[in-house]
Amino acid sequence: MDMPPAGERLLTIGEFSRLSQLSIRMLRYYDEHGVLPPTHTDPRSGYRSYAPAQLATARAVRRLRDVGLGVAELAACVPLLDEPGAMRRVLERHRTRLIAEAAAASARIQEVDDLITGLEEPLMSVTVTHRTDPARTVASLRGVIPTYADEARLWERLMPALFAAGAQLAPDARAIAVFHDEDYREADCDVEVRLDVAAPFTPPAGADGADGVRCVELPAQDVAVGVLHGAYDRVGEVMEAVGRWVPEHGYRFAGPMFNVYLVSPREDPEPAHWVTEVCIPVAPAGA
Repeated sequence: MDMPPAGERLLTIGEFSRLSQLSIRMLRYYDEHGVLPPTHTDPRSGYRSYAPAQLATARAVRRLRDVGLGVAELAACVPLLDEPGAMRRVLERHRTRLIAEAAAASARIQEVDDLITGLEEPLMSVTVTHRTDPARTVASLRGVIPTYADEARLWERLMPALFAAGAQLAPDARAIAVFHDEDYREADCDVEVRLDVAAPFTPPAGADGADGVRCVELPAQDVAVGVLHGAYDRVGEVMEAVGRWVPEHGYRFAGPMFNVYLVSPREDPEPAHWVTEVCIPVAPAGA
């Protein structure tokens, strides 16, 4: 154990606690985790004593704790307290983290507000229909994206490649996103975007089936369709309605779900005007 310097009067843990505004319980915790060890610990009684000079360290630790640094970060900061440049870097990283946390908290508050508002709103009326989509020729681009919300990245790649190939959009061209994951993914989502084209085309040189645009002949298929009018945050209600309709009407799921964007942000920036078909390929349950 460290012995106190000759002639220096050390503070008891109680005295140090009052002067530092850190509880005895917290001082013991900081000692155990290497944040603020006492100057001397009695080997027989275990009593901790602190040098008056440690009050400055305790004050810095308390302020860093109060802005949200964890115990491991506090232990790493104590040796840097006399290095303004190093401490600036630590605090700037923490500030960036706090900004991100504040943005996330603000988004959660908005979601809570939406839930409160939704308590007074009637449930969305969703009509599910069955149809047979005809065979089509499409330009297709499939890739793994960070989240489903990053779908725009694929559209940004598809459009230039499509026109570089000299392909012409079909008069009734539909913008479609296909979700190939067997389950819902929080990250690394397998998504394909498609546009109907007037005729088959040759993809640009160097395109491969995974990352480049492809020309695909799609067969006719039966689908169950629910229509979402408005912003995408209510798509879950439409998916729920379609998911109930399929087994209730004697069908089974027969392929990945896809969205058809009849009116999207590309055509109209006003969310209230968006129209999206939520589609699930189906087949008779006994087939």
